Amino acid sequence: MIGDASKSQDVSAEAAVHIAALMDLFREACRRQDWTLNKERGLKGWTDVRCSAGHDFSVTALDVVTSPRPFGVDPGEPWCGECRNISWVAQCQADLKVVAEAQGIELTVTNKRDATGDGHVVFSAKCPEGHVFTLTGARTRTWRGDPVVLCARCKEVAEFAEGFAKIEAVVRETRSAIVKKYVNGADVRCRRGHLHTFSVDSWDGRQAIRPDFCGDCGKMAKFQSFSESAKDLGITILESKWIAASRPHRAVCFAAHEFGLVPNKMKRGCPECPRGMYGGSVPPHDVYYVVSGLDATTGKETVKPGISSGSGYNRLRQHAEDGLTAQHLRISGLPAGTARTLERFVLDGLDREGWLSTRGVEYFPSAALQDVLDLAGEWFTNVSGLSPRPVVVDVSDVYSAVEPPEVLDVVDVDVETAVIFDSDDARVELTR
Repeated sequence: MIGDASKSQDVSAEAAVHIAALMDLFREACRRQDWTLNKERGLKGWTDVRCSAGHDFSVTALDVVTSPRPFGVDPGEPWCGECRNISWVAQCQADLKVVAEAQGIELTVTNKRDATGDGHVVFSAKCPEGHVFTLTGARTRTWRGDPVVLCARCKEVAEFAEGFAKIEAVVRETRSAIVKKYVNGADVRCRRGHLHTFSVDSWDGRQAIRPDFCGDCGKMAKFQSFSESAKDLGITILESKWIAASRPHRAVCFAAHEFGLVPNKMKRGCPECPRGMYGGSVPPHDVYYVVSGLDATTGKETVKPGISSGSGYNRLRQHAEDGLTAQHLRISGLPAGTARTLERFVLDGLDREGWLSTRGVEYFPSAALQDVLDLAGEWFTNVSGLSPRPVVVDVSDVYSAVEPPEVLDVVDVDVETAVIFDSDDARVELTR
């Protein structure tokens, strides 16, 4: 028992030496900061001190000697909070004068201080536009150090102007229309008729002003990409619109199997066709056609340009079942890839002409029939590489070049026999 007591006393004596050393460090730190110490209260007790500027506050010796940056500041800076605040306020005031001079703002000192209690002087200000307001140096620069626009009204006007300029640019790029304009925004109708409201009075609102603003049009773009990818597999999408990437869409393969095709699972293709069928390839799209009629899905008179394979019979039969019974043009024997190119040329041309699809991306109002035929004729007239090269001819030449159809609204043209039509006479005959 005597040995244990002696050991405890030795430990206390050793600790006292270390405590005394720490207190010496504390006193040295206070001397460097030019602090006046009142009664010391040990390592953990609060010690009342006074800085060289006369500010009274309390610290603990342990806080000062156990951290390389006491109170979160470097040793070379004043540890007194009030002294730091005075220095910061002075720097803010100096920055304010620099920024105000750069922006042409007149400052007048008042005898007021801001409500935060930090001691910022309140200035009366007037901008070059005549806006009168008050401000302090507290928010002269951003967290990056960049100067801010001091006049809130001028800043708002500039932000609104930026937002409206973006709206005008988006309207031009997307061929949309401004339906109604507000002080802080505008109602915009996209070229397909979808209405949206753009706001310019917030950062988020201005960020939302972009060419892909229309979600419905975005879905149509997805549907178009999906349809094009399906064609690479010899699959035609029967669905009228985009549903979801994980949901099945009605489709039919080149073997006339109808099934549900999921956009996220397209590689397999038709589940009814065995893998490796036709040597792993699909029949090429070598038929271009134009059909029209009363669309059973929309109830509207519709024209549908499209592509198929072989004779195109299966696809045309499906269109007839949907109400598109009038066949205006069927061109067969196109070289590999040509039908896809022709289809894209016609669809892009219809888009430039302002025709909007009635459903999907390939169904248009029947009034677009003449433009469809014009575009097909233009493409055949300008394209090179076909043998013999098609030329623009009158309808009489069309009928002399191919076997006359039984019904005048059906023209079946074989590309090998040379002709495609694009004349007013042809359109007159085709509409009889």
